[in-house]
Amino acid sequence: MKVKAALALMVRFLDGAAVLSLLAMMLFTTSDVVLRKIVNKPILGVTEMVELALGLAIFLALPGVFARGSNIVVDLVDAWLPAWSTVLRRIAAAFSLLTLAVLSWHMWRPLIDIISYGDTSADLQIPKIWFMAPAWAGIVVATLVAALVLLAGESASEQAAEPS
Repeated sequence: MKVKAALALMVRFLDGAAVLSLLAMMLFTTSDVVLRKIVNKPILGVTEMVELALGLAIFLALPGVFARGSNIVVDLVDAWLPAWSTVLRRIAAAFSLLTLAVLSWHMWRPLIDIISYGDTSADLQIPKIWFMAPAWAGIVVATLVAALVLLAGESASEQAAEPS
């Protein structure tokens, strides 16, 4: 029970950070457009800031997707063989876990390369690690969340769907 509570708290925190990243993206873009139109002074590096915020929003929200079971699904078999739906969800969860684990493993070397090369962005000279690290961390946390969901046997959406 403590693991589920910690997981829920972590997912809530990451979802909140993802929402703040989306808000920052909107503010950067709106400010850039307004300043460009009114005083013909665009914000230097707004593209890089939006790119960074977009990466944060996507990869910070990823663990919550797996925790809630909100992945995109196509129900081709459920209508014909409803008894198989639970088994198919478990198989899909196992494949998701495997895919996320492989991604986590294969992203490790490029992460080290980016650190060793010391690359930076063009306009603002933001170290590229700030673009790559959130992606890797989000996928690693999503892997852990997917493993916990698979071990627990159900996601939040499956718990909500069950009659009490």
